[in-house]
Amino acid sequence: MKSLKTLALGCCLAVAATACSTSGGGSTTAASGDQVLTLAAAGQGPASAAVKAFEKANPGVTVKTVFTEDDTAYQQQLRTQLASGTAPDVFRMWPGGGNTMAVRDLGKDGMLMDLSGESWAAGLSADLKSVTSDPGGKVMAVPVTIGAIGAVWNDQALAKSGLSKPATWPEVLKFCKDAKAKGVTAFALGLKSSWVTQLVPYALTASLVYGPNPAFTQQQKDGKATFAGSQWKQALEQYLQMRDEGCFNDSPNGVGYDEQMQLFGQGKALGVVHVLSAVQSAIEYAPEGTTFSMTPFPATDNAGDTYLPVSVGIVYGVNAKAKNPELAKKFMQFLASPEGQALYATESGSSPALDSPSFKADALQQPVLDAVKSGRSTLYPDQAWPNPRVQQEHLTSIQELFNGTVDVKTVLSRMDKAFTSTS
Repeated sequence: MKSLKTLALGCCLAVAATACSTSGGGSTTAASGDQVLTLAAAGQGPASAAVKAFEKANPGVTVKTVFTEDDTAYQQQLRTQLASGTAPDVFRMWPGGGNTMAVRDLGKDGMLMDLSGESWAAGLSADLKSVTSDPGGKVMAVPVTIGAIGAVWNDQALAKSGLSKPATWPEVLKFCKDAKAKGVTAFALGLKSSWVTQLVPYALTASLVYGPNPAFTQQQKDGKATFAGSQWKQALEQYLQMRDEGCFNDSPNGVGYDEQMQLFGQGKALGVVHVLSAVQSAIEYAPEGTTFSMTPFPATDNAGDTYLPVSVGIVYGVNAKAKNPELAKKFMQFLASPEGQALYATESGSSPALDSPSFKADALQQPVLDAVKSGRSTLYPDQAWPNPRVQQEHLTSIQELFNGTVDVKTVLSRMDKAFTSTS
């Protein structure tokens, strides 16, 4: 049996919008320099809740925050600030490797504080350490949430349609056909927001590639496997089959994340294949009383062969040049505490990465815990990819694939080239 502490995320998965906001943590009294912490995050809601709770537990402390609601903009801004020495004390990152704001990449460049000596770091499992450490094995981040990618359902819209949640790949295609006949979209898709492009492939390859062969990425690194020569080909072909069978809304490349969540929240689409935290956005558009649930997204003819992609979602680290390092480490301690873990997980629609007895799983989170407990979970593939170029190539190529300007063979060839690139 796997425990939650044997999981390692994704991918750069956060609520994408377009605006930036700057705000204090809520304190109205002046604070001395040693009581001021600066923090940045992509995605405001959960971080704001954590900041308020931290300030309440530490009277006199003020947390000055900057929130950017777009992953790409956030990564670019923080990278620039870290290089110029103007970055905040604490910031949200991505676990493992795979993008420019991931732990290994920042750690390799000397931009993070070594947190190995903190009490919570001593309790991390080997797998959690693998996605929160630099290439030298030093812990550089605290894991905060566990996320998953599955079929997320608008319960009321699904009940109104009279359709049942599919448990096999043939059932997925029939579900799409039946939904279309009823004048409703089966799955909302917003590929205009490039980070969304990866979600269906990650869901499919969990069952087709990484579940059956957990060593696949290492085999790629050893030169014994390739994307093009694997079931990644079947996964992308099935993605196109869903498009051609009418599983998605019209013109996915012209639909952004916000519109995707609007279609889903309002029940114009019965579901989405998405990160569970997306529900927090769908709720904004949903009628009062709307509820949501999740099931693993199938890729084969046998429901027993289905794996769920589950990985550490959000991590936080400390600037190597933090102006208030002691207060920053105190905030890390709060995030690692059972209270901090439960708060952040609840606010973000995720599960806690560390032990948190007070956390109560709901219809979205219980299937995640069940998949982990039964050994039917895999990691997000990008966390183990050797460089950010693989993910970047994947995101861009999927958009072109849906436009019909490239084929599956070309997409996988590009990804293989990026995987082996050293420049």
